[in-house]
Amino acid sequence: MEATAQKIHEYINHINDELFGVNRYIYQNPEVGFQEKKCSLKLVEVLRKHAFEVTYPVAGIDTAFQATFSHGAKTPHIAVLAEYDALPEIGHACGHNLIATAALGAGLSISQLLSSVQGKVSVIGTPAEEVLSNSGKTQLLKAGLFNDIDVAMMVHPHGNTWLDRPFLSVDEVSVRFLGKSSHAASSPYLGINAYDAIQLTFIGLSFLRQQLRQDAKIHWGDIKVAGSKNVIPDASSATINVRALDDQYTKEVRGKVVNCVKGAALMTGCTADYEVAEGYRAMKYNRHMNKLFGENIRGLGVVIDELPKHGEAASTDMGNVSLVVPSIQPFFKIKDGVTPHTVEFREAAGTEAAFEAMLIATRAMAKTAFDLLSTPEWLRQARNEFEST
Repeated sequence: MEATAQKIHEYINHINDELFGVNRYIYQNPEVGFQEKKCSLKLVEVLRKHAFEVTYPVAGIDTAFQATFSHGAKTPHIAVLAEYDALPEIGHACGHNLIATAALGAGLSISQLLSSVQGKVSVIGTPAEEVLSNSGKTQLLKAGLFNDIDVAMMVHPHGNTWLDRPFLSVDEVSVRFLGKSSHAASSPYLGINAYDAIQLTFIGLSFLRQQLRQDAKIHWGDIKVAGSKNVIPDASSATINVRALDDQYTKEVRGKVVNCVKGAALMTGCTADYEVAEGYRAMKYNRHMNKLFGENIRGLGVVIDELPKHGEAASTDMGNVSLVVPSIQPFFKIKDGVTPHTVEFREAAGTEAAFEAMLIATRAMAKTAFDLLSTPEWLRQARNEFEST
């Protein structure tokens, strides 16, 4: 094993128990977006123990933090990103406990290597990745937290090991229909049915799907209807998400969704109040950084899986980061056949096998960061690629 990789390997072995404890703590204390007080504090406590300079909270977000360690010059500046929010009801079914622990392990490992190079590493705690709009990363970007960062990286658990799985752009339409209530049996003709407006919107969206590009997705949830079963409902609401491989087409489809909302209001006589929110942007992978990470994780005995020909695309606020700074988010396999946001994935994310797979990805991420810090030409190539695309 090459000398730097050996140092990383030995150091991660040294802190193995500490990382395992953090991973178990986050997994056993699932907290949804912007409520991750226990998990963020646990990460901050460990980083402070290892002499990182910590700002917590940061950018006005109670559960966000920036922990920095530098040696000599303040540049180059590498950011390793931690996610730690859970999903409602099903806990860490996206494996953010592993993401947070990987960021912690990589950040600590990089700090041990800085005596041989010039530079700085930050572990940035980014809450609420699962909310799809106005998330932790998007708010940290607006606050300027990434302005002095040269490259950013994180890793994500999955049922496959991939370097560059596509991530979709996503926007959100929140709609509320207002109608008029009346008795559903004796005087329904006096009512204006807000629930009918929701139903007609969904019917319109279902017909719209046939006319969309194959990469486009429309889905909805958070459906609420006012009134009991014998009352014509006078209010209803829903949240609709629109996704596609590029930001421009997402915006185009979003406009079609709004037209379905307007049409439902016209058909029912309801008033439609709606808000459009830009969510996550499509991921702009840095191929040069991906290549380095791929070489490093292959050097640890990991086989990169082939991407499927169809499907397998989600959304992440790491896409927003990738438009500001050269970024990567590779995937590492924790168990064959599992997919995120399922009970099966949650169970897999809590196993020792998943923790061991995460340690390998952590070593590869730390080595990739060191490669960029120690070889200015590679860092320039990553930046030139970012600026040219």
